[in-house]
Amino acid sequence: MNLHTHDPREYIRGIHQILISDKKRIGFLFGAGSSFATGIPSTRVPAVSEMTIKIVSEVEKCSEIYATAVNEIRAEIGDELFNIESLLSSIEAKRAVIGCGTLNGLNSSGFADLATCVKGHVVNLVSIHKTLKPEDRSNLAHSKLSSWVSKARRSFPAEIFTTNYDYLFEIALEGSGIPYFDGFSGSYEPFFCPEAVEDVEAYPHLVKLWKMHGSLGWTYRESDKAVIRNNSATAESILIYPSHLKYNTSKKQPYVGLIDRLCTFLQQDDAVLITCGYSFGDNHINERIATSLRRGANSHVIALYYDQYKDSDDKTVFGLTDATDKVRSMATHGTSGKMSVYGLRHAVIGGKFGKWQLRSEPKSDESIRIDQYFDEDAAMPSEETGEHKGNEKWTGAGRFLLPDFCQLTKFLYGLSTTETVFDSAKSA
Repeated sequence: MNLHTHDPREYIRGIHQILISDKKRIGFLFGAGSSFATGIPSTRVPAVSEMTIKIVSEVEKCSEIYATAVNEIRAEIGDELFNIESLLSSIEAKRAVIGCGTLNGLNSSGFADLATCVKGHVVNLVSIHKTLKPEDRSNLAHSKLSSWVSKARRSFPAEIFTTNYDYLFEIALEGSGIPYFDGFSGSYEPFFCPEAVEDVEAYPHLVKLWKMHGSLGWTYRESDKAVIRNNSATAESILIYPSHLKYNTSKKQPYVGLIDRLCTFLQQDDAVLITCGYSFGDNHINERIATSLRRGANSHVIALYYDQYKDSDDKTVFGLTDATDKVRSMATHGTSGKMSVYGLRHAVIGGKFGKWQLRSEPKSDESIRIDQYFDEDAAMPSEETGEHKGNEKWTGAGRFLLPDFCQLTKFLYGLSTTETVFDSAKSA
């Protein structure tokens, strides 16, 4: 059976129309991939596997007892499933049930200290703003996004949702002189204001930045239990750490208010949420997205999904080719057809899974250059009849680039700097 194909030009024109439409409410959901693909190799939050190796190494240096406990937990979990999330989940689970006993050489207090140690190293690894040179700020991929935000003349300013803790979006928005609202009010010890998050119409002209898993610098003020922002209190930051407790934690303020904001956004007519760098690994967010799409009259999610990984045989595979892939299943079964997934080599659009393939060779006068979003495969040597370049056969297959956050921001930046194309398309 022939595999269905999707021509990327057709859908990039759709994205372009969405980006320039005044009627659309545009939101972005960015995950860990946006803290990895920063465009500056020395300033990035490591991916899960690298983060796990670094944190385990640091924890082992802290204490031989911790080293023994972590190695025993790794053996219990198995190397294939062991990572920072499964490690923290195991620590928290053992701490919850241990009572007065001992496990892995630790009592309840020992597990609490080990969890604090691991979380402290998570905070250190995401504090990449400390290594960012002032001259590199404008080179951040996030700054290219900010450039698009500042130049796009929109009736509804963009809303940016992120699960990341770092300050890269704040640095980029402030570097571009873009006023934004993040749910806090005040200047000495800014406090989180959930009422203002519910009623964003009070700030109609401001870009919104919602940090759904908390942020570096967020802490509790014990006197009134308020959530405040204090950049000198990073050691006491309140974050939703990667563990099985994410779902329960997300039901507390301020997180529940921020997730509710995502749902409210998606239930508006003509709302479009573009995700990038988000692997849909957080079920407490995925469930709310799916529910909101089913309730929303005319909203849509475009998931730019970086689905490439190495399997156990070190072979490169693409997640969307697996019919049980959770993002593919979400787009085909769980969202009433209101979610499209654009992977690297394949896509699910209108409920149909297929591979990216140009149906005709690109022309030089196309309004959006194809190399801004698609990397064609080299032509295949062939003696067969058909479309040929010299002695080679053109296939039209290739790699869709925008699931890479760095490539997405370059694409947006390119649109924002081609004023003629941008304005003419807008007036069409």
